[in-house]
Amino acid sequence: MATKSEVFGDSESVPNAPLAYDAISTSAASAESVQCTSRPSIFSFLWIKRTTRANVLSRVRNIVCAPDFSPSSVAQNVNDCAASLSAAEFSNLLQKRNIEDHTALYWAIVNKRREAFSALAGFISKYSSVCSSDLRLACMATSDHALFTSLNLGDNINPKDESLRRLLGCPPDEVQVHDEGDGLRKIQFVTRLRIRMFQKRLRTTQELGVEFVARGVWSLSKLFLTLT
Repeated sequence: MATKSEVFGDSESVPNAPLAYDAISTSAASAESVQCTSRPSIFSFLWIKRTTRANVLSRVRNIVCAPDFSPSSVAQNVNDCAASLSAAEFSNLLQKRNIEDHTALYWAIVNKRREAFSALAGFISKYSSVCSSDLRLACMATSDHALFTSLNLGDNINPKDESLRRLLGCPPDEVQVHDEGDGLRKIQFVTRLRIRMFQKRLRTTQELGVEFVARGVWSLSKLFLTLT
């Protein structure tokens, strides 16, 4: 009696064959190990980034506030701080009020550390509105009209005149402030103004405005209402 036998070739396979238990458990364990190892790496990255930022801020604070200030080491210290963060992060850190409710640049001005101010400001392409406001306060606190002018911190008192001045190609007005007070109770200063294209601008706008720093910020607006 002949018997029938079926032989499966090498090219055929059994459909829907279940995986062995060992294979399933090994796959599950591998997937779990991948997930467990990926989570700490993300947390570590965030922790390192936060720690680096805090360390940089601490070093910047020392540069602008610490009593043992050394002008000769400022440039190297600032460069080391900048190298620890991206350019955008470092600029952002310098322009936040994160040191006693003021920016690092504010303290550099108030503590009269010009080397520190110049080194830090070199890493800022454009001052934010928060930083500009803080710089104005610093110039007011130190009565520093020269820095106030060089940083172009004056408010736009008369937008119409500002537009006209640009249209005429008129150079900026000159304001010189001479403090003649005694530094105590006597407040006295002399201000010399040089208004460019004065008559042409005044005939058009009917008023001109000037802002300067002397024992705080002083504004002279509406200097002349009529031209006689």
